[in-house]
Amino acid sequence: MPACNLEREVDGSTALYRIAGRFEGSCARELAARLDQEPLHEVVVDFSQVNEFVDSGVAVIAGALSSTPHHVRLRGLRQHQERLFRYFGVDPADLPLALAPQAVEAAGAAEVA
Repeated sequence: MPACNLEREVDGSTALYRIAGRFEGSCARELAARLDQEPLHEVVVDFSQVNEFVDSGVAVIAGALSSTPHHVRLRGLRQHQERLFRYFGVDPADLPLALAPQAVEAAGAAEVA
């Protein structure tokens, strides 16, 4: 089975992550790590070239999306994957989930104080 291919492109102020191949736990962890380090606030994750989703991969990235400070949109999901994201607490129809950057900074400052 082909491994996951994860590519990043920049379009203006938006980072676009294109995923192809098999989306499973290790690919999801790599994507989560990249999102954690992403300098741009606007992010689009394109799953349209994924030929196989492993449920554990959806669980991993759903957890990362629920706590990201980024404005993330998902595209290219099939109905089954959308349902899995909802099972794991992330409704793709409700994205972006992220707080505005100022709110994230204020929340971080409040935690430190």
